[in-house]
Amino acid sequence: MKIDLLEMRVAVVTHDPNTNRPVLILKNEDAGKILPIWIGPYEAYAIMMAIEGVEPTRPMTHDLIKGLVDALDARVESVVVNDLSDNTFYARIIIETGDGTLEVDARPSDAIAVALRTESPIYVAREVIEISGADAEVVRESRDDLASLLENLSPDDFDFDKPS
Repeated sequence: MKIDLLEMRVAVVTHDPNTNRPVLILKNEDAGKILPIWIGPYEAYAIMMAIEGVEPTRPMTHDLIKGLVDALDARVESVVVNDLSDNTFYARIIIETGDGTLEVDARPSDAIAVALRTESPIYVAREVIEISGADAEVVRESRDDLASLLENLSPDDFDFDKPS
């Protein structure tokens, strides 16, 4: 079965104040879609290191994976966030070898950390985006509405003794 995929890029890794967890935001500019994926702090650190181009003095797990793939004369073709079940995202790392293609199950955060290190494309199944994604324009409008609200606040808005 062929799944419909949309290529995404890492837009930002930020902090969700509601859950106190890092959140990875994937984005596709052309389709105007974003996908937030809540991740662990170590994975967020690994992704940020790759984004910033920081080379660790000793290989981290994702660097080790890249080293193994390179040593086996293979390449990471892509990573695919292919499923969402019970609020858990699933991903596959697609590896091309001299003998064919391998698909390795992975957490999306690990797969994306590997993709960044190997400069491989990141894809998300459109079905996953439909379930959990958002339109970038809706998010942008919400952010603009909030910014407008904050700009127009006055000290009187905080007078709690005054009836509303």
